[in-house]
Amino acid sequence: MEKKNNKKIVIGAVVLAALLVVFAAVYFMNKPTAGAGAKDITLEVTGSDGVTSDYSLSTDAEYLREAMDELSENGSGFSYEGSDGEYGVMVEVVNGERASYAEDGAYWALYVNGEYGQYGCDSQPVADGDTYSWKYEQAQ
Repeated sequence: MEKKNNKKIVIGAVVLAALLVVFAAVYFMNKPTAGAGAKDITLEVTGSDGVTSDYSLSTDAEYLREAMDELSENGSGFSYEGSDGEYGVMVEVVNGERASYAEDGAYWALYVNGEYGQYGCDSQPVADGDTYSWKYEQAQ
């Protein structure tokens, strides 16, 4: 009688181990893969000459500045410089072109989906499908 119980325990353990192997194999074959980013955005830059450059990015960034940092570090050709101030980052140079309000009344204006931005780049939330535009503008 004891041999029958031991035999049932061994068979049960083998079946359980086989099921675990099958479930593990199915999981690893179908597990979700990490994507490049959860949000697909476009960044446009329009210089003083009116020429616009477009940059696409898949990102997990929460704010635009983080996405801009990713773009500037990934070899896309996008670059920017700015200074931290009381109200956040003041973007002064985009793609090598400086806009100096003090010198000639020029500045880099931020637009979100064609509308004038309400936030600076360090507090502008990033949403999937949005287009962010930096445009060189002259004060009027």
